[in-house]
Amino acid sequence: MTRTGPLSAITVLDMSQGIAGPSCGGYFAEHGARVIKIEPPEGDWMRHLGTRIDGMSSQAIAYNRGKESLAIDLRKPEGRDVALKLAECAEVAIESARPGVFERLGLGFEALKARNPDIIYVSVSGWGQRGPNRERPMVDTIGQAVSGFMSAARSREGAPVKVDVPFIDAFTGLYAFQAASMALWGKAKGSGARHIDISLMQAAAHVQAPNILEYGFVGRPPGLLNPPAGNYRTKDGWIAITLVNQAQFEGICRAISRADVITDARFTTVAGRKENVAALRAILDEALTARTTAEWVGLFEKEGALASGINTYSDWLTDPHVQAVEAAPYYVLADGGKVPLPHLPGQRRYDASVPTVGQHTRALLTEVGMGSKAIDRLLASHLARQGGEEH
Repeated sequence: MTRTGPLSAITVLDMSQGIAGPSCGGYFAEHGARVIKIEPPEGDWMRHLGTRIDGMSSQAIAYNRGKESLAIDLRKPEGRDVALKLAECAEVAIESARPGVFERLGLGFEALKARNPDIIYVSVSGWGQRGPNRERPMVDTIGQAVSGFMSAARSREGAPVKVDVPFIDAFTGLYAFQAASMALWGKAKGSGARHIDISLMQAAAHVQAPNILEYGFVGRPPGLLNPPAGNYRTKDGWIAITLVNQAQFEGICRAISRADVITDARFTTVAGRKENVAALRAILDEALTARTTAEWVGLFEKEGALASGINTYSDWLTDPHVQAVEAAPYYVLADGGKVPLPHLPGQRRYDASVPTVGQHTRALLTEVGMGSKAIDRLLASHLARQGGEEH
């Protein structure tokens, strides 16, 4: 495989599974690095979740393009020894198990550092490598809950809301890539290894930094930033309304033909609108069901207010602007099918293929010096797997 890009001289040993760790490895691949994905003979568990697309999950496609797959059992000495040999020639290693797991496997930071004194070792976990919760499991939903995010994202009735997009996993992968790539920046050979500790807990907090900062100052939840921003029913669907200044609030009032609300003493200040948000929302609820979403969007734009229909993914994909800037170009699957795949912001489209489970096993085992008979025995014992046409 010919690699181009700013990281084309870098080799990454990606021993992670799921979203957060593999997405970090995926960003390395997209920037030109050679990424060797070590996964169990049955494959990364994320390959098998959700809708099957060309034999794998959408997450597997999004986060594993451009990698080489070595399917081998790291719980066995044979798998550990192969990983250690590959680590000798890698600049970065990534793992995403609970703290202590890779140490017990003989593949922790100290073990890889002994083989490669300059390695950047990235540990992605739920709670981080230290602290009382370090060995507790965490997935995206738990991250949304424990970070306080669900306390801020509430329904009209006040119930905490779970967002059905694994955004904390995704942010964690980006933070991991940022930290690892910055650790590599200007690193001199012989300057020593580094262990980077990346947690879902910290990633979830960082994206909410202003809210947490404000809570620390006033001792209570920040509350509404700009009432009556929110989602409202229209005659034929939903509309999102927001504002950042007084002029836009006045534009909202004019758009719904309620200029009287502008001078209503309850709503003339942001503090007043926060205190009386229920009454203000009731006014909007009553007005907005009279017209369609498209009609309201036009009226709000005319008055200088901010509003948008609430798109489905279909609406977004067919939006003329999305299509004009090729925000989600079609990615061609191995079976010839095509799926829309948003590209990484600031980068060109990336069309590298997704490896099948163990697609490169034999080649990589040969690379570390294993003979063909030894490889055959390893495959026959099911401690390793050579991928075929299936995913």
